[in-house]
Amino acid sequence: MSVGGHTDGHGTRLAGRAALVTGAGGAGDLPGTGSATAMLLAAQGATVGILDVSAERAEHTRSLIEADGGTAITLTADITDDASARAAVDDFAGRAGRIDVVVNNAGTSGVGATRADWDRVFALNVTAAMQVARAAHPHLVRSGGGSVVNISSVAALRGFGSGAYGASKGALQSLTTDLAYAWGPDNIRVNCLVPGHLHTPIGDHGGEEGRRLRRAANLLGLEGTAWDVAWAVLFLAGAESRWITGAMIPVDAGTTTATVLGMLPRLASHDRKDSHE
Repeated sequence: MSVGGHTDGHGTRLAGRAALVTGAGGAGDLPGTGSATAMLLAAQGATVGILDVSAERAEHTRSLIEADGGTAITLTADITDDASARAAVDDFAGRAGRIDVVVNNAGTSGVGATRADWDRVFALNVTAAMQVARAAHPHLVRSGGGSVVNISSVAALRGFGSGAYGASKGALQSLTTDLAYAWGPDNIRVNCLVPGHLHTPIGDHGGEEGRRLRRAANLLGLEGTAWDVAWAVLFLAGAESRWITGAMIPVDAGTTTATVLGMLPRLASHDRKDSHE
């Protein structure tokens, strides 16, 4: 697998740093945002912690990183449990020697409308992110500061009928600004990425028609991938973003900028183009 997607991802921007990525396990050839992020940060010199509920999926990402010459540590835990999340974070800090970057990527789309579904979605998408960040805080302080990157979704900003998922991602954005305020004096930056509709394992539905609609529904007419999010994470993890904290950064090719009425001509144009191909 080519690390970086459209651009070669190898470099030394994170040499000597340690980055923990939740939900970083993978399977198959199409990477999710967690596995792509873990691979890119490792390709940039970081020791990467692959934290996933599935040992098999974590091992898959580790094997890809090590085959590419990177360094990875696998950790298996249910981070919705506070004690398990803290133990996994402490384990990574002990084995890596430090923590400089935390990427709260783990999440669930949460199909279902019951109270149990709601609680399950919030437990992973919000509470687990808070628990991981809070457990990492003393390690980030000991490293002289660092970066926490939370992965939200355009579902928090636009109505997609996603129920608990959109609400939980909105709560994650609020958590981002709160932690940025609280941890700024510790030189810890906390930011949030807001990805649009991506071609990833979790978003790969609807077949070719779904992919066509995703391209048509953004201002650039391009399909986003997990690598687009990973590159944005790398920016927020590195020194280039030293003066950015508490920010919500869309990675969506303008999806949240466009209005429904404004997109109708573009959708029609894509329909006409596809009918002639």
